[in-house]
Amino acid sequence: AGPALRRLRQLGGVGLVLLLALALAGESLGEALQRCAHPLTAFARPARTRIALEPGDAEVVKGADLALRLRFEGLRPPSARLKWREAEAPSWQEEELALDADSLRYLFKQVQRPFAYQVEAGDGRTPVHQVRVITPPVVQRLRLEYHYPAYSGLPLRSDEENGDISGLAGTQVALELEASQALATAELVRDDTLRQAMQVEGSRARTGLAIEREGHYHLELRDLKGIASRDPIRYAIQVLRDAPPSVALAEPGRDLDLPENMQVGLKVEAADDFGVARLSLVWRLNAKAEERRGLSFRAGRQVSLAQIWDLKTFDLLPEDRVFYHVEVFDNDAISGPKMSATPEYSLRYPSLQELYEEVSQTQEQHQDSLEVWAQEEEETQRYLEQVRREALRNQEMSWEKKKELESALAAEEARARAVEELARQLEETAEKLEQSGLASQEILAKMEEIRQLMAEVASPELQQALAQLQQAMQSATPEDLAQALKEFNEDHRAFQQRLDRTLALLRQIQAEQHLEGAVKRAEDLEKRQEQINQAVSRQERELASQEGRLQQDTEELKGDLEKLGEEMRAFDQEIAQRLQAQARAMQEQQLAPRMQEMTHQLNAQQLEEARRQGESLAGDLKTLSASMRQLQGDFSSRQKKQIGRQLQQAMGELLHLSERQEALGGLGGSPAELAQDQFALLQGAGLVAERLAQAGKRTLSLAPGLSTTLGYALRSMQQAAQLLGQQEAQLAGGPQAEAMRYLNETALLLRQSMDNLAKSQMPSSFGEAMQQLLGLSEQQAGLNQATQQALGEGLQPGRRGRGRDPRQEVSRLAAEQDRISQALELLERQLRGQGGAHRRVESIGEEAKAVAEDLRSHRLSPQIMEAQQRLLHRMLDASRSIHTQGFEEKRRAESGQDQAYGGPGALPADLGQAYDQLRAAMKRALEGDYPEEYRALIEQYYEQVYQDLQGQKGQP
Repeated sequence: AGPALRRLRQLGGVGLVLLLALALAGESLGEALQRCAHPLTAFARPARTRIALEPGDAEVVKGADLALRLRFEGLRPPSARLKWREAEAPSWQEEELALDADSLRYLFKQVQRPFAYQVEAGDGRTPVHQVRVITPPVVQRLRLEYHYPAYSGLPLRSDEENGDISGLAGTQVALELEASQALATAELVRDDTLRQAMQVEGSRARTGLAIEREGHYHLELRDLKGIASRDPIRYAIQVLRDAPPSVALAEPGRDLDLPENMQVGLKVEAADDFGVARLSLVWRLNAKAEERRGLSFRAGRQVSLAQIWDLKTFDLLPEDRVFYHVEVFDNDAISGPKMSATPEYSLRYPSLQELYEEVSQTQEQHQDSLEVWAQEEEETQRYLEQVRREALRNQEMSWEKKKELESALAAEEARARAVEELARQLEETAEKLEQSGLASQEILAKMEEIRQLMAEVASPELQQALAQLQQAMQSATPEDLAQALKEFNEDHRAFQQRLDRTLALLRQIQAEQHLEGAVKRAEDLEKRQEQINQAVSRQERELASQEGRLQQDTEELKGDLEKLGEEMRAFDQEIAQRLQAQARAMQEQQLAPRMQEMTHQLNAQQLEEARRQGESLAGDLKTLSASMRQLQGDFSSRQKKQIGRQLQQAMGELLHLSERQEALGGLGGSPAELAQDQFALLQGAGLVAERLAQAGKRTLSLAPGLSTTLGYALRSMQQAAQLLGQQEAQLAGGPQAEAMRYLNETALLLRQSMDNLAKSQMPSSFGEAMQQLLGLSEQQAGLNQATQQALGEGLQPGRRGRGRDPRQEVSRLAAEQDRISQALELLERQLRGQGGAHRRVESIGEEAKAVAEDLRSHRLSPQIMEAQQRLLHRMLDASRSIHTQGFEEKRRAESGQDQAYGGPGALPADLGQAYDQLRAAMKRALEGDYPEEYRALIEQYYEQVYQDLQGQKGQP
């Protein structure tokens, strides 16, 4: 550059002008100086290669491509050199471009930043051109606001996280965007075809759309220079389905027979994601057209309703079927309500004949099961007695014998559980009888007593003895095993006796129920014939098939009367003959053939002839039902008379035995002669016991404890006879007195049984005992409180207390305790034969006698108070035990009703009282799991303790 600078100084002002021109041409300082070094040659000779370049200086949208178009004139060199550099770059970048034509195209891809560029080829070059980058508008923030359909109940929702749209059909979505720069226009393009202009304000734009179908959308923006946004994001539009509603018929939820009252309880449960709008009950009778009615309910997303559907107005005849289901509709106001339905169920109006056959089959199965179990019990009894005798001979039990005994005991336990399950099934049978009207309330009451008796067959004492026997088998000696077998056999015999009696009573009740069912079926035939006759007058259709079914039921009733006559021979010969005579009368009257003839007349539309035939049949069926009612009444009366005569005869024999037993106790003479007389009385009492056992298999009216009390008398008479036979006349006096007492008690219980028979009912021993013992517990609690009060006031002999006579007060307490003791003695009689329950009450009665005796001796002391408290606790525990034994809990649901509140307003936080530590402690103590039947007694006891403690606080 040195020569160039010197030459530039020589040229002076001309050199500066030249340098400036060269600079403006785009040459660098060095190049300009080189030209200035040889100005004449530089400007004198034109370049041989000329380059035309487009676009030269340019503006390009950021990310777009820039295309250069080059055209060469003159001498075309073999290659060209492209140079470029970004604004901040210190040096140029170059790329050699081969030239095989007069023009060339070059592409700058995805330009991101501004830059300068120049092209050289041969001795030609272009000026340095500048490329500026323009940023297009972009969406910086997008906000969606959802306005759901009113029926959905959904609140307003906004979303700034995602541009995808998702909502129910009919949802209005408001879109608002904020761009990176001020906008000229903005458009929402849906599915690449539908354009929707947006309202623009500066860099913001807004619009709205309705969710109608699925698809997609994007946003196109254009700034104030007209630059459009590039590569817009594609967002999805998704339509959420409004799911159809769901509905279930929770009750009955199955096909069933119509009950006698023609009412069915419906429990409907429905749900919808946005609300249930309508529920409808839809039904059809047989093949007729559907009918429907709306069900009222409280609107919501979850619906549960219970209603009674009364079908009395349907005028149904036997064999008719009502098919029904429930439909539910949602509240979709956009796409239209959607519907769902429950499965279709049916209600069948069965004939009494069908119900009778179903119940009879179940009862026969029950009876067969009991007969098998009774036979197995006899075999088990013999086997266990054999094992006990072997154990008494000190014979070690082999492994095989032990396994055999374990198997027998396991079978015994399984039978006990099976009897309990059979009791539950008997309850279901009774419910069917009650619903169908096949049994009277008296028979249903008897079946309930049998069910309770069956439930009490496997008593807790038997279960306990079985557990003890199983435990004794593991480690006991032969002597212990023999003793355990003896105790188990006692409870096992009671189990077998109860099972035998249950089986006999079940046969008796089933015979009565079958007779009751025959009467009901005869009445039903009469009623159905009357209904068909009325329908003939109205010329209704479908009568021929109904008359045909009536004919079949009439034929089956005739056959069942013959079968029932055979069944009744075991109970009453005369009634059996009358039943078979009634069946012959039905045959002679040709009821079934006449009904068949009427069916043909109805099919042939001979309505007048059918009407006359129907009237004749209705008259004969009326006579049949009246005869059956008379027969049933005669059977019941004759049964009561027969059983009453048995009980009356047993009463006379008992009184005679009691008189002779009393006389025998006061006679003198040799013990051998007295022993013979005592044995004779024992045999007479045994005959009475056998007579009462036979009566007990025919009636439920025998008083609880009757057979057990007579058993005590037999035991005492046997002891007396044995002592007399051993020349121990003096020792025999005690058992003789006990025998006379037990005979008298048996006579009283027998009198009660005769009263029960007259009333045709028998109270339940366990339920009655529970109530009586609870009542006695309350009386004992009151007596304990009075005794404690008397003790606190110092009412003891020799002391004066508040003007009352101590002796008189203590005598009153003793008399009250005596009354409780006597009541416990009567209760003990009722529970005889009930194993552990009887022994508990007997022990409590003895303790009550001891307390009464202490009070009669005027020894009022804290020890008496403690004895009374122990007595109360034992009574409460025993009542709970009796309450649990043989008790089966039944749930009962009742509909709640709104009641107007008439009480005070809100109480203060402290309930208007200061904190009482004693009261709080009592409250915590009463939070325990106490039986409800004596929680009140415990509260009364705590209250008395509280009063005593308060009194002590007040003393100086």
